[in-house]
Amino acid sequence: MRIGYNRDKSEEYGARFGAVILAAGLSSRMKDFKPLLPVDGRTAIEGLIETAKAAGLTDITVVTGHGREQLSQALLQHRVNEAFNEDYESGMFSSIQAGLEKAWQSGKEGYLLMPVDCPLISISVMRAVMDRVMEDSEGQNAFAVAVFEGKKGHPLYIPAGRIDEILSSDGRGGLAAITDRYADTMLRVETGEEGCILDMDTPEGYEDIRKFVAKGFAREKLELLTARKRIILVRHGETRQHEEPMFIGQYDVPLSDEGRAQAVKLGQEIAGLMAEDVEAELLGMDKFGKEPMPAIERIYSSDLVRAKETAEIIAEEINKAYPQLAEMAGGPIGVRYNEGLREISLGDWDGHPIRGVSEKYPEEYERRGRDIYSFKMRGAESFYDMQYRALDALRGILRNDDAKDIIIVAHSGVIRALENNILGKRVDDEWDPVEKGGLRMLEPFPEKQNEKVHGDKPMNMNDMTMEAVLEMYE
Repeated sequence: MRIGYNRDKSEEYGARFGAVILAAGLSSRMKDFKPLLPVDGRTAIEGLIETAKAAGLTDITVVTGHGREQLSQALLQHRVNEAFNEDYESGMFSSIQAGLEKAWQSGKEGYLLMPVDCPLISISVMRAVMDRVMEDSEGQNAFAVAVFEGKKGHPLYIPAGRIDEILSSDGRGGLAAITDRYADTMLRVETGEEGCILDMDTPEGYEDIRKFVAKGFAREKLELLTARKRIILVRHGETRQHEEPMFIGQYDVPLSDEGRAQAVKLGQEIAGLMAEDVEAELLGMDKFGKEPMPAIERIYSSDLVRAKETAEIIAEEINKAYPQLAEMAGGPIGVRYNEGLREISLGDWDGHPIRGVSEKYPEEYERRGRDIYSFKMRGAESFYDMQYRALDALRGILRNDDAKDIIIVAHSGVIRALENNILGKRVDDEWDPVEKGGLRMLEPFPEKQNEKVHGDKPMNMNDMTMEAVLEMYE
């Protein structure tokens, strides 16, 4: 669904705001010159320039560096300003400084910063960010950013009142080091448009964008992908304990003896749940007299060791219960590992005691407690980032697996994101937790989902202590 915007504001947008488009990078990971790659019938650079103009912006600055000569014709044709960054090899922050220094001369209230890597930023997204800034009477010096389902994307709005601080920075930590200082006042503009977070920094990212455009700027709906499938979400068993409470996101810890015993019971329970579907596959006919879906093709698991061990034990129990499946499938049920199913990354906090982290990073620790879904340390993930990653993994699984039973072994945070989204909610909505060594079964019929999924004690993490939250996300 596209967000709306007011076309009558074009002159006001142009009078108050400008745009800075970053196109100076080496394109080293892409191995092709990104600004001139075709996207939706136009080159990436032309698309962003034309979209900014259509959004009402008349003062547009393009930062060039590597491949400058290849962009000269497009810049001349579209009559935009150029800021050449002689130091482009030093990284993006130098290009941000070069672009803002040039653009600032126009005297606008602020500027929409957009990398050419993100070619699907739409008119409506740009206008939504500008509208939000204009509505915020107390936030003239506030940064603003477009988001999709909580995940930050582009453009980033930079108020003129912060440009001097950016230009005087030595660049350590990049622009994030500056925006992080004002995280509590940053305006997060929910756009409803996934294009604002898609980038083509790699060939894989570019191919994803091409497919996204070809499908009409939308992903497959989960209700269609999950139709007729039974989703069994499994939380790994108990892990080896530490002397004091730890941050355990992607920190890799093995199962304890209790956790392995839990996994055996899980495997036996799941084998029992599958009995009817396995019988139908072996008979070649379901209870309605129709050809059945395969009962199971494989188990999917996070590649962290606590999930891997759990998944492997479950697979072993299913194979013991139904040796006939191996003959039909050409081998025993195995486990396929998926990085997208990992628990949230906690960056430098991962694997460290909570007490030590709270003492070393008191401000960040307090910020995470105030806004646990949006917060992330440098090099880590927010819960919204994790949600997007996990849903991408889920779509890939459902798209390529024809089985009736889809078994996913993961972590509490991932399970929360997957289950809530399958039910039409989000990671920050209420959720009934799954205990370690437990499972959540989502039937293919919505009326059964409502019966089986919701517990008596819904939980909002903002009402919990940090220690209680951490116990869940492992």
